[in-house]
Amino acid sequence: MYAMAAKPLLVDTNVLIHHWNGDKRTTPLLDGAIIHVSFITEIEILGYHGYTAHERAKVVTDMAAIHIMDMDAGIKSTAIDLCSRHRLKLADSIIAATAIRLGIALLTEDKHFRKLKNKLELVLI
Repeated sequence: MYAMAAKPLLVDTNVLIHHWNGDKRTTPLLDGAIIHVSFITEIEILGYHGYTAHERAKVVTDMAAIHIMDMDAGIKSTAIDLCSRHRLKLADSIIAATAIRLGIALLTEDKHFRKLKNKLELVLI
């Protein structure tokens, strides 16, 4: 039997939050995946003010194992296009543009990304 290659995924903020809150739907999707997030997700996760000290330490540790993708000219250009053509909010357009530019699936709970089905692979929970 051959081992399956780990699949890269761009994970939306809501999926990480649900996962850390014990949502069992996320575990099989994240297990074995190479997890990427947009810098937007990093800001949303680490910028949250309501963590206890223990929760913040766990989140920081978990985020250290995730590939964080910064903005580049290609992501910026794609995000501008998504904002103007598909009326996405700025944060969502950057997250979707990151998945498109990396050529990897976007794992999200946000159904409004369905309008981009011709532009990116979408995995909805």
